[in-house]
Amino acid sequence: MAVALLDAHAVTNVFFNASQTATLVSSNINLVTFISGDYQFTYTADGYWSAYQGGPPTGRFFSVFWPNGIHAQAITAGPLVGKGGNITIKRVDGKLFDLWAFNGKLLANTAATGAAFEIMPLLNGEDALNDPMMFDCSGYGGQSFPHTPRLAGYDTYTIHLWVDWALTALTLIDTNAVVPPVIVAPLLDIQLPPPDTALLSWPTNAAGCVLQQNSDLTTTNWLDVTTTASVVGTNSQVIISPLNGTEFFRLVHP
Repeated sequence: MAVALLDAHAVTNVFFNASQTATLVSSNINLVTFISGDYQFTYTADGYWSAYQGGPPTGRFFSVFWPNGIHAQAITAGPLVGKGGNITIKRVDGKLFDLWAFNGKLLANTAATGAAFEIMPLLNGEDALNDPMMFDCSGYGGQSFPHTPRLAGYDTYTIHLWVDWALTALTLIDTNAVVPPVIVAPLLDIQLPPPDTALLSWPTNAAGCVLQQNSDLTTTNWLDVTTTASVVGTNSQVIISPLNGTEFFRLVHP
């Protein structure tokens, strides 16, 4: 089992709250998939169920709805009879992430059965463990079970229980570090041709940079140079004349 270690680059995603929207991706008689933020969720539905023997499939009623959580139904009718309720979680971009904590709510009784949420992490579509990890949930319908598996470094997690249940809290850790762009400061060339003149030049590809001047480095009184720059070859160029005593110059990007 891999254990997640939080670092400065990790982004914590806590579900569920009213500000989180859900977009339906696909839906059929046994599976529903939607996206919220960077994550894709798929849950099982008992769509073949009928209100009476031999009747048309109407599906069973769901009791937990987004954004309060996700309701996974066990399959009681149709070709997949006997399969429990499953919820599968992955990132939209397929990158690795950590399943830090979750809260599972029973929607049926499991008391005295030794029931457990079974979590199987996957990598590249393959089970990452020989056996799923087990998290106790022996109790009665309506009872909630918080667990902190701290599973790290997988691209998919499937949580299974043999009866209906709901995922009502979930903490996912995105450990894909965001690498900031490297900004190379343009070189400001300063020449001092006589008399009392400053010739300043910098690359024309330094888009957005502003030339500033200050007569005292102990202050923050930097002022934009108002002289219009001319283009000479591949450089922007400004001539300051005459110079009034000591002057300092810099390029800044607002």
